[in-house]
Amino acid sequence: MSRNFLSMNSELRKGDFLISNNGEYKAVFQEDGNFVVYGWKPIWDSDTAGKSNAKRLIMQEDCNCVMYSGNKALWHTNTHRKNVKMCRLTLRNDGVLVVDNDGKELWKSTK
Repeated sequence: MSRNFLSMNSELRKGDFLISNNGEYKAVFQEDGNFVVYGWKPIWDSDTAGKSNAKRLIMQEDCNCVMYSGNKALWHTNTHRKNVKMCRLTLRNDGVLVVDNDGKELWKSTK
């Protein structure tokens, strides 16, 4: 089943991906540890290639999306908040990844 978002307390493992609702973009957690958004070519990445020890990308309940190797954070969106009710990472139809807290945009990738 394809999905375009990562909900609170959900995670991606290497090889997992998000796909935009229009099917034109895919965000892949690659085997080399890089998290990359593709259209017909790569348009954004987390700049973590070569971090093959990266194990998971999780949308935490504090609204921070973090890539981990064990308990060590390798990359994050720096969007931690207190008293969060609804937060998720979404791959939009324009290929932009967005972290939002109950509809309020906190972070987005660039193309």
